[in-house]
Amino acid sequence: MPREPNRDVRQQAEAKIEQRFARQSEALFASHKEQRERDLRAQQQAVERVAREQARIADSKRQMLEQHERKWDQMRDRIAYKPEPAPSPRGWVPPRNFEREYKEMRRQWIDQRETIEQAHNERIEKCQMAQDDLRFAFDAANEIQAQKNRADYEALIATQERTRESAIQREESRIENSISQEFTRQNRAPAPERGL
Repeated sequence: MPREPNRDVRQQAEAKIEQRFARQSEALFASHKEQRERDLRAQQQAVERVAREQARIADSKRQMLEQHERKWDQMRDRIAYKPEPAPSPRGWVPPRNFEREYKEMRRQWIDQRETIEQAHNERIEKCQMAQDDLRFAFDAANEIQAQKNRADYEALIATQERTRESAIQREESRIENSISQEFTRQNRAPAPERGL
């Protein structure tokens, strides 16, 4: 038993509308995925910039402490090779107190070292806090974006459901018009002559 032409047209229209709706959903997913990937790359780059700055500060700290160690070697050498004061014609000059000089220079050196370490450690800690803050902010922004994406998808599905029947009817009309035009064109075409 042959199928009804209207049923075939209806099925064709439904299939085309389902394909169109599927393409719309895929396009929305692709757009969201592309945006999410761009956001994640930008976020990762921001965190990496702060991490590079933190590494740069740590390297600077290491270099300054090495330089400070060399300075201590120079200071210690100065104490050791500094000659005794020459006798004065005015009177007696007290002998040098190497232990006191050493302790004073060592205390100054340690104070400077602690200042260097503290300044660098504060900057390193600020970088770490900035990375943590960025990650927290990015996680929150990503969650908000994911909620928006879900809302966009739900809105698309709702719109598709609401317009499905009218879209199918429009597609049916278009198919029927196309069939009618093809039928009219075939009927207008000159018939091939038959040989007698």
